[in-house]
Amino acid sequence: MTPRRSLIVLLFALSVAARLVPYALARLGVPIDPESTAYPWNFSPILPICLFGGAVYARREWVFAIPLAVYLLGDVGIWMLTGRLDWAFYADQPVVYLSVAMVAAAGFALRRERTWPRVAAVGLGSSIGFFLVTNFGVWAFGGGAVYPHTLAGLGECYVLAIPFLRNTLVSMAVFLPILFSRVGLKATVAAVRTPLAATGT
Repeated sequence: MTPRRSLIVLLFALSVAARLVPYALARLGVPIDPESTAYPWNFSPILPICLFGGAVYARREWVFAIPLAVYLLGDVGIWMLTGRLDWAFYADQPVVYLSVAMVAAAGFALRRERTWPRVAAVGLGSSIGFFLVTNFGVWAFGGGAVYPHTLAGLGECYVLAIPFLRNTLVSMAVFLPILFSRVGLKATVAAVRTPLAATGT
């Protein structure tokens, strides 16, 4: 029986690591650019874990606190690894944090009913919502340097970000079945009695 606290710490650590891996590779000399689609950006367990937390954490404040802390630690880690303050703290960062909170809140729709079609629908909807809101932030707060503040510029921003949406959808397809499987839910519920009890399954 793994204590719940250990499970949460493990998921927390894996999520932070997923954000830092490309920047650690860059420090080792692997050419990684956050503006490039050569690396599978957005393939991460973070958003599936947001949904999972919204579905099963009894204490709702942790639903938001855990993923937002993951992003904050990840951003600080990016700064420390690269020395690039603009990569760690950027103009549209509040929009990204808001989008993460929105995905976590979407998990509330799975609290009472967690059928596979419902999990898939919420995963798809939250992925698309995250894509639409975060890329709107990139366009709106980019100062027009990359994407002009026109409808054409907004359209270009969305089109060029499609590979990131694809990676998010793949992440949902990979991690949601693991998290919401019978084995995953049993292991989680058994592991999380206190202090953060899970809802019944």
